[in-house]
Amino acid sequence: MSTSWNFGGGSTNNGSVGLGPINGVAQSIYEESSTQRGPLGAKLEFDDGRIFRYSKAVAAITAAKLVGTDDVQKIAADTNGVFVAAAAGATEITLTDATLSSATANLYSGAYLGNITNLEQYRIRSNTAAASNKVIFQLYDGIVTAVATSDDYQITPNPYASVITTTVTDGAYDRAVGVAPRGITSGYYFWLQTGGVAYCLVDAAAAATEGVMVAGSDSTAGTIQITDAGVDEQTIGTTIGASAASKPCPVLLTGLEA
Repeated sequence: MSTSWNFGGGSTNNGSVGLGPINGVAQSIYEESSTQRGPLGAKLEFDDGRIFRYSKAVAAITAAKLVGTDDVQKIAADTNGVFVAAAAGATEITLTDATLSSATANLYSGAYLGNITNLEQYRIRSNTAAASNKVIFQLYDGIVTAVATSDDYQITPNPYASVITTTVTDGAYDRAVGVAPRGITSGYYFWLQTGGVAYCLVDAAAAATEGVMVAGSDSTAGTIQITDAGVDEQTIGTTIGASAASKPCPVLLTGLEA
């Protein structure tokens, strides 16, 4: 069953005009909600350059901390050949795999099912709970190429469907997808900031100066630090102010929005 979202009612009340593919979910960027009010990943862009994505937290998040995607929906390439054959045009795909044994209903809703053999990827509308390792997926679109029982698959999460505070650099969930604009309760929906001017917490190790590129901290989870020279790190943005250690710093986010 598909869901219809109410995009009416304006959401920001801050003097900026919302641009982009929607006029705004009926939820302020300063609010969190226990109920979903729009599609996960929906984009909201303002005329001052700030960009937000509608997201769901799966753990409590502190304001101004970096947020990454939890691996709960992620399944690396599986080469067991576990598909049930399906004809071209099918929107229902069945997999029987022990890797899926703990899947709950709609755990993968909004994620992406990839057929590695056919080099095709489709967004998942819903899924059943696992029953004897069998999970039935409903896709938004019909498949282009028929699925064979020997095909291999991979599941990639929606970046905004299950978010959590990033760990330190080179840890799990260390790829940031946004910054929390306020404190978020576990299980709640909110607007995650991905572009424009934002407050980001500086790590406890050192202060941040103005006009420097920053990355995720390698010592304090969810915070930023000045980018290490010669190190392969994800750039979050550039500071447009200075801040003491463990304090928020204004950052022009440039490395989070695709």
